[in-house]
Amino acid sequence: MIGQQPMARGWAVAAALSLAVHGAAAGAFLWRPALPWQEPTPAPAQIQVSALPLPTLAPETEVLRPITAPAPPEPETGPEPALAPAVPQGASPVLTSSALPTGREAAPPQPEPQPEAGAETGPDADPRLVALFQRIRSQLTAPCLLALPALDAEGRIRLNLLAADDAQIPGLLRALTQGLETGVDGQAVLLDRRQCPALAFARRDARYPVFPLGINLQSQDVASGASLRGTISGGAGRQVTLLLIDDNGVTHDLRRFMVSAGGQIRFDLPIARDGAGRDTHQLLLAVATPARPASVSAGAGELAETFFERLAREVGPEALVGVSSVYVRAKS
Repeated sequence: MIGQQPMARGWAVAAALSLAVHGAAAGAFLWRPALPWQEPTPAPAQIQVSALPLPTLAPETEVLRPITAPAPPEPETGPEPALAPAVPQGASPVLTSSALPTGREAAPPQPEPQPEAGAETGPDADPRLVALFQRIRSQLTAPCLLALPALDAEGRIRLNLLAADDAQIPGLLRALTQGLETGVDGQAVLLDRRQCPALAFARRDARYPVFPLGINLQSQDVASGASLRGTISGGAGRQVTLLLIDDNGVTHDLRRFMVSAGGQIRFDLPIARDGAGRDTHQLLLAVATPARPASVSAGAGELAETFFERLAREVGPEALVGVSSVYVRAKS
Protein backbone atom coordinates (compact mmCIF):
# COMPACT_ATOMS: atom_id res chain seq x y z
CA MET A 1 0.00 0.00 0.00
CA ILE A 2 1.84 2.78 -1.39
CA GLY A 3 0.19 5.70 0.55
CA GLN A 4 0.32 4.32 4.15
CA GLN A 5 4.06 3.99 4.90
CA PRO A 6 4.92 7.67 4.64
CA MET A 7 2.03 8.58 6.96
CA ALA A 8 3.26 6.25 9.72
CA ARG A 9 6.74 7.62 9.49
CA GLY A 10 5.40 11.23 9.83
CA TRP A 11 3.52 10.36 13.00
CA ALA A 12 6.65 8.89 14.49
CA VAL A 13 8.65 12.02 13.76
CA ALA A 14 5.93 14.26 15.22
CA ALA A 15 5.79 12.17 18.38
CA ALA A 16 9.56 12.36 18.81
CA LEU A 17 9.58 16.14 18.39
CA SER A 18 6.77 16.52 20.91
CA LEU A 19 8.65 14.49 23.48
CA ALA A 20 11.82 16.54 22.90
CA VAL A 21 9.96 19.86 23.33
CA HIS A 22 8.20 18.78 26.49
CA GLY A 23 11.43 17.36 27.91
CA ALA A 24 13.28 20.62 27.24
CA ALA A 25 10.48 22.62 28.85
CA ALA A 26 10.52 20.41 31.93
CA GLY A 27 14.31 20.70 32.17
CA ALA A 28 14.19 24.44 31.85
CA PHE A 29 11.54 24.64 34.57
CA LEU A 30 13.60 22.55 36.92
CA TRP A 31 17.00 24.04 36.05
CA ARG A 32 16.01 27.73 35.67
CA PRO A 33 19.25 29.08 34.22
CA ALA A 34 20.27 32.64 35.06
CA LEU A 35 19.72 34.49 31.84
CA PRO A 36 21.44 37.86 31.31
CA TRP A 37 18.15 39.72 31.16
CA GLN A 38 16.71 37.88 34.14
CA GLU A 39 19.41 38.43 36.82
CA PRO A 40 17.88 38.10 40.28
CA THR A 41 17.61 41.24 42.46
CA PRO A 42 20.22 41.05 45.27
CA ALA A 43 18.85 40.66 48.76
CA PRO A 44 19.09 43.80 50.95
CA ALA A 45 22.19 43.95 53.14
CA GLN A 46 21.69 43.39 56.85
CA ILE A 47 22.39 46.48 59.01
CA GLN A 48 24.09 45.78 62.29
CA VAL A 49 23.72 48.42 64.98
CA SER A 50 26.46 48.44 67.55
CA ALA A 51 27.38 50.88 70.33
CA LEU A 52 30.44 52.92 69.48
CA PRO A 53 32.82 54.06 72.23
CA LEU A 54 32.58 57.75 73.07
CA PRO A 55 35.53 59.81 71.80
CA THR A 56 38.13 60.68 74.38
CA LEU A 57 37.89 64.37 75.23
CA ALA A 58 41.01 66.48 75.37
CA PRO A 59 41.97 67.49 78.90
CA GLU A 60 40.47 70.77 80.01
CA THR A 61 42.66 73.81 80.32
CA GLU A 62 43.93 74.22 83.85
CA VAL A 63 41.90 76.74 85.81
CA LEU A 64 43.90 79.18 87.90
CA ARG A 65 42.58 81.02 90.94
CA PRO A 66 43.72 84.64 91.03
CA ILE A 67 45.17 85.94 94.29
CA THR A 68 42.99 88.84 95.38
CA ALA A 69 42.89 91.36 98.17
CA PRO A 70 39.59 91.96 99.99
CA ALA A 71 37.65 95.04 98.97
CA PRO A 72 37.65 97.90 101.48
CA PRO A 73 34.48 98.10 103.58
CA GLU A 74 31.66 100.38 102.59
CA PRO A 75 31.67 103.70 104.48
CA GLU A 76 29.35 103.53 107.50
CA THR A 77 26.52 106.02 107.82
CA GLY A 78 25.59 107.61 111.12
CA PRO A 79 26.45 110.51 113.41
CA GLU A 80 29.95 109.19 114.09
CA PRO A 81 31.21 107.28 111.08
CA ALA A 82 34.10 104.94 111.72
CA LEU A 83 37.20 105.85 109.77
CA ALA A 84 39.43 103.09 108.49
CA PRO A 85 43.09 103.58 109.39
CA ALA A 86 45.35 104.39 106.48
CA VAL A 87 47.47 101.61 105.07
CA PRO A 88 50.99 102.72 104.20
CA GLN A 89 51.75 102.43 100.49
CA GLY A 90 53.89 99.43 99.67
CA ALA A 91 52.68 97.36 102.63
CA SER A 92 51.85 93.74 101.99
CA PRO A 93 48.21 93.44 100.93
CA VAL A 94 45.65 91.68 103.05
CA LEU A 95 44.72 88.50 101.21
CA THR A 96 41.66 86.36 101.51
CA SER A 97 43.35 83.00 102.05
CA SER A 98 44.64 82.10 105.50
CA ALA A 99 47.68 80.62 103.79
CA LEU A 100 48.63 83.99 102.30
CA PRO A 101 50.46 86.92 103.97
CA THR A 102 48.40 89.48 105.84
CA GLY A 103 49.17 93.03 106.76
CA ARG A 104 48.15 94.32 110.20
CA GLU A 105 46.74 97.77 110.83
CA ALA A 106 47.36 99.82 113.93
CA ALA A 107 44.47 99.28 116.32
CA PRO A 108 43.80 99.39 120.07
CA PRO A 109 44.83 96.22 121.88
CA GLN A 110 42.05 93.70 122.00
CA PRO A 111 41.78 89.93 122.43
CA GLU A 112 42.60 88.14 119.21
CA PRO A 113 40.58 85.10 118.13
CA GLN A 114 42.44 81.85 118.40
CA PRO A 115 43.34 80.37 114.99
CA GLU A 116 41.90 77.04 114.00
CA ALA A 117 44.07 74.00 114.39
CA GLY A 118 46.47 73.68 111.50
CA ALA A 119 45.73 77.15 110.11
CA GLU A 120 48.61 79.44 109.20
CA THR A 121 48.17 83.07 110.17
CA GLY A 122 50.32 86.13 110.56
CA PRO A 123 52.53 88.11 108.16
CA ASP A 124 55.01 85.26 107.81
CA ALA A 125 52.43 82.62 106.88
CA ASP A 126 53.63 82.37 103.27
CA PRO A 127 57.01 84.06 102.75
CA ARG A 128 57.18 82.98 99.11
CA LEU A 129 54.38 85.41 98.25
CA VAL A 130 55.89 88.26 100.24
CA ALA A 131 59.20 87.92 98.40
CA LEU A 132 57.48 87.62 95.04
CA PHE A 133 55.35 90.71 95.62
CA GLN A 134 58.40 92.72 96.64
CA ARG A 135 60.21 91.74 93.47
CA ILE A 136 57.23 92.67 91.32
CA ARG A 137 56.89 96.11 92.90
CA SER A 138 60.59 96.88 92.69
CA GLN A 139 61.46 95.43 89.27
CA LEU A 140 58.37 95.88 87.10
CA THR A 141 58.51 99.64 86.78
CA ALA A 142 57.89 100.02 83.04
CA PRO A 143 54.38 101.27 82.19
CA CYS A 144 53.27 98.39 79.95
CA LEU A 145 54.09 95.52 82.29
CA LEU A 146 51.74 93.70 84.63
CA ALA A 147 52.32 90.60 86.75
CA LEU A 148 49.33 88.52 87.85
CA PRO A 149 50.06 85.91 90.53
CA ALA A 150 47.63 83.01 90.82
CA LEU A 151 47.34 79.60 92.46
CA ASP A 152 46.71 76.31 90.70
CA ALA A 153 44.63 73.44 92.05
CA GLU A 154 47.58 72.09 94.07
CA GLY A 155 48.41 75.48 95.59
CA ARG A 156 51.48 76.12 93.46
CA ILE A 157 52.16 79.70 92.43
CA ARG A 158 51.71 80.68 88.82
CA LEU A 159 52.81 84.06 87.52
CA ASN A 160 51.38 85.50 84.31
CA LEU A 161 53.54 88.31 82.98
CA LEU A 162 51.65 90.65 80.65
CA ALA A 163 53.81 92.71 78.31
CA ALA A 164 53.79 94.20 74.83
CA ASP A 165 57.47 93.44 74.16
CA ASP A 166 58.07 89.72 73.91
CA ALA A 167 61.85 90.19 73.87
CA GLN A 168 61.99 91.32 77.50
CA ILE A 169 59.58 88.76 78.94
CA PRO A 170 62.02 85.82 79.42
CA GLY A 171 64.55 87.94 81.31
CA LEU A 172 61.88 89.48 83.53
CA LEU A 173 60.41 86.09 84.37
CA ARG A 174 63.83 84.80 85.40
CA ALA A 175 64.47 87.87 87.54
CA LEU A 176 61.12 87.50 89.29
CA THR A 177 61.15 83.76 89.94
CA GLN A 178 64.74 82.58 90.29
CA GLY A 179 66.14 82.13 93.78
CA LEU A 180 62.82 81.99 95.60
CA GLU A 181 62.47 79.37 98.32
CA THR A 182 59.50 77.87 96.50
CA GLY A 183 59.43 77.47 92.74
CA VAL A 184 57.17 79.73 90.73
CA ASP A 185 55.99 78.82 87.25
CA GLY A 186 56.06 81.81 84.93
CA GLN A 187 54.00 82.27 81.79
CA ALA A 188 54.32 84.97 79.15
CA VAL A 189 51.19 86.81 77.99
CA LEU A 190 51.90 88.92 74.93
CA LEU A 191 49.76 92.02 74.40
CA ASP A 192 49.48 94.61 71.67
CA ARG A 193 50.85 98.04 72.54
CA ARG A 194 47.41 99.53 71.95
CA GLN A 195 46.22 97.63 75.05
CA CYS A 196 48.81 99.26 77.32
CA PRO A 197 46.55 102.11 78.60
CA ALA A 198 44.37 99.46 80.28
CA LEU A 199 47.41 98.14 82.18
CA ALA A 200 48.33 101.66 83.26
CA PHE A 201 44.80 102.15 84.58
CA ALA A 202 44.96 98.93 86.60
CA ARG A 203 48.39 99.67 88.06
CA ARG A 204 47.08 102.79 89.81
CA ASP A 205 45.81 100.51 92.58
CA ALA A 206 48.25 100.63 95.51
CA ARG A 207 47.52 96.96 96.26
CA TYR A 208 49.07 95.81 92.98
CA PRO A 209 50.18 93.06 92.20
CA VAL A 210 46.98 91.77 93.81
CA PHE A 211 43.64 93.35 93.05
CA PRO A 212 40.35 93.46 94.97
CA LEU A 213 38.38 91.88 92.11
CA GLY A 214 39.03 88.36 90.90
CA ILE A 215 38.21 87.28 87.34
CA ASN A 216 37.97 83.50 87.24
CA LEU A 217 37.90 82.12 83.69
CA GLN A 218 36.65 78.68 82.78
CA SER A 219 39.54 78.54 80.32
CA GLN A 220 42.28 80.96 79.33
CA ASP A 221 42.49 79.43 75.84
CA VAL A 222 39.28 79.61 73.79
CA ALA A 223 38.68 78.55 70.19
CA SER A 224 37.24 81.12 67.83
CA GLY A 225 33.46 80.76 67.77
CA ALA A 226 33.29 79.26 71.26
CA SER A 227 32.07 80.93 74.46
CA LEU A 228 34.16 82.73 77.02
CA ARG A 229 32.76 81.95 80.48
CA GLY A 230 33.77 82.96 83.97
CA THR A 231 32.86 84.69 87.22
CA ILE A 232 33.79 87.92 88.98
CA SER A 233 34.27 88.04 92.74
CA GLY A 234 34.92 90.83 95.22
CA GLY A 235 32.50 93.47 93.95
CA ALA A 236 29.63 93.01 96.41
CA GLY A 237 27.62 96.18 97.00
CA ARG A 238 29.06 97.94 93.95
CA GLN A 239 28.30 98.27 90.26
CA VAL A 240 30.65 95.93 88.40
CA THR A 241 31.67 96.73 84.84
CA LEU A 242 33.45 94.15 82.69
CA LEU A 243 35.52 95.34 79.74
CA LEU A 244 37.32 93.47 76.99
CA ILE A 245 40.22 95.25 75.31
CA ASP A 246 41.01 93.37 72.12
CA ASP A 247 44.42 93.15 70.50
CA ASN A 248 43.51 96.03 68.19
CA GLY A 249 43.13 98.28 71.24
CA VAL A 250 39.34 98.57 70.97
CA THR A 251 37.39 98.59 74.25
CA HIS A 252 34.18 96.53 74.48
CA ASP A 253 31.53 96.83 77.19
CA LEU A 254 30.37 93.31 78.18
CA ARG A 255 27.46 94.42 80.34
CA ARG A 256 24.80 92.53 78.35
CA PHE A 257 26.67 89.25 78.83
CA MET A 258 26.73 89.48 82.63
CA VAL A 259 24.26 87.91 85.05
CA SER A 260 24.21 88.54 88.80
CA ALA A 261 22.62 85.80 90.89
CA GLY A 262 23.19 84.47 94.38
CA GLY A 263 25.78 87.08 95.21
CA GLN A 264 27.95 86.03 92.26
CA ILE A 265 28.49 87.64 88.88
CA ARG A 266 28.75 85.33 85.89
CA PHE A 267 29.47 86.11 82.26
CA ASP A 268 29.06 84.06 79.10
CA LEU A 269 29.82 85.58 75.72
CA PRO A 270 30.53 84.21 72.25
CA ILE A 271 33.94 85.25 71.01
CA ALA A 272 35.50 84.89 67.58
CA ARG A 273 38.61 86.00 65.75
CA ASP A 274 38.43 87.34 62.21
CA GLY A 275 41.32 86.67 59.90
CA ALA A 276 44.60 84.97 60.66
CA GLY A 277 45.71 84.09 64.17
CA ARG A 278 48.03 86.26 66.26
CA ASP A 279 50.23 85.62 69.27
CA THR A 280 48.62 88.43 71.24
CA HIS A 281 45.98 87.89 73.95
CA GLN A 282 42.71 89.66 74.68
CA LEU A 283 42.64 91.64 77.92
CA LEU A 284 39.79 91.51 80.45
CA LEU A 285 39.39 94.27 83.04
CA ALA A 286 36.69 94.49 85.72
CA VAL A 287 35.89 97.75 87.52
CA ALA A 288 33.65 98.08 90.58
CA THR A 289 32.31 101.53 91.49
CA PRO A 290 29.45 102.91 93.64
CA ALA A 291 27.52 103.72 90.43
CA ARG A 292 27.99 102.69 86.84
CA PRO A 293 30.42 105.11 85.15
CA ALA A 294 28.79 107.21 82.44
CA SER A 295 31.98 107.13 80.39
CA VAL A 296 31.67 103.36 79.87
CA SER A 297 28.48 103.50 77.82
CA ALA A 298 29.56 106.69 76.07
CA GLY A 299 33.04 105.44 75.17
CA ALA A 300 32.45 101.77 74.32
CA GLY A 301 34.09 101.03 71.00
CA GLU A 302 36.83 103.63 71.43
CA LEU A 303 40.54 102.92 71.56
CA ALA A 304 41.92 102.18 75.01
CA GLU A 305 44.03 105.32 75.05
CA THR A 306 40.96 107.57 74.87
CA PHE A 307 38.62 105.33 76.85
CA PHE A 308 40.76 104.86 79.99
CA GLU A 309 41.79 108.49 80.15
CA ARG A 310 38.12 109.43 80.54
CA LEU A 311 37.35 106.54 82.88
CA ALA A 312 40.26 107.40 85.20
CA ARG A 313 39.05 110.98 85.51
CA GLU A 314 35.50 109.86 86.32
CA VAL A 315 36.07 107.08 88.86
CA GLY A 316 39.20 108.37 90.58
CA PRO A 317 41.56 106.14 92.56
CA GLU A 318 38.83 104.46 94.64
CA ALA A 319 37.60 102.11 91.90
CA LEU A 320 38.18 98.41 92.53
CA VAL A 321 39.93 96.61 89.70
CA GLY A 322 40.51 93.05 88.47
CA VAL A 323 42.56 91.90 85.47
CA SER A 324 42.81 88.72 83.42
CA SER A 325 43.62 87.66 79.86
CA VAL A 326 42.44 85.09 77.34
CA TYR A 327 43.90 83.72 74.13
CA VAL A 328 41.48 83.25 71.22
CA ARG A 329 42.62 80.65 68.69
CA ALA A 330 41.80 81.32 65.06
CA LYS A 331 39.73 78.80 63.12
CA SER A 332 41.90 76.17 61.44
